[in-house]
Amino acid sequence: MAKSINLPAIVLAAFGASSPIAREVYANVEARVRTAFPEHKICWAYLSQQIVAKQRKLGVFLPTLSEALVSLKQDGFEKAAIQPLLVVPGEEFAAVKSVSCDGLKLSIGDPLLSSETDMEAALAAITPHIQKDIPNVLICHGNQKHTEYNEPLLRLKSLVESRYYNVVVASIEGDPGRSPLLRANEMAKIHGEVVFIPIMMAAGEHVTRDVMGDDPGSWKHIVGARHSACLEPLGKNASILEIYLSHIGDAMQRLTIGALS
Repeated sequence: MAKSINLPAIVLAAFGASSPIAREVYANVEARVRTAFPEHKICWAYLSQQIVAKQRKLGVFLPTLSEALVSLKQDGFEKAAIQPLLVVPGEEFAAVKSVSCDGLKLSIGDPLLSSETDMEAALAAITPHIQKDIPNVLICHGNQKHTEYNEPLLRLKSLVESRYYNVVVASIEGDPGRSPLLRANEMAKIHGEVVFIPIMMAAGEHVTRDVMGDDPGSWKHIVGARHSACLEPLGKNASILEIYLSHIGDAMQRLTIGALS
């Protein structure tokens, strides 16, 4: 039997992505977490069954959250803080909250945009990257099936657009949808440029295909600027990672005092 380990492990739960850019982002996140919590074991879990299955067919084993927790228990851990690398408390977060592992005490950190304080901190983190005088488009994912999970994005849209005349918030799915791109199109007619800012941890195909792709339905074509640029995803933003680190700290504290998520 493995020796009991009382120090909590940290599980970084990502949706999952297979692109080299995403792997680079995840490596950056892990390095920052290891620096902040050097004494704790850090492991990964992946929430997308589709991505997990696809990678396993290619010979790459990505553990699901349940598998990661069972492995920790077998290694002797008594506690684990799970930090979902999610932007909003949506469908994937509901799945994370439903997970359990016999004999392992769990505490779950909040996604990025879980409170008004988080919203303000996230906006402060991306503000230095907002370009003056030209249209900026924040790229969100959204949810087509469960519209209630789009509420944080609509709050973000209201907050951002009340402060910046040249920033719009749009989503790949659900609300707020692509209609805000029409306002970006009007601004682009004047300024000739647009900057897209991913509100995603690791922007993969959604950015390369849906936003910056050559298809006539891509966001780049809808906005129609002479020059289109896309910035790095949130996983490369040090200030955004500080928000996640604070959520990990909160989860660890709940494990200590016994008020578990």
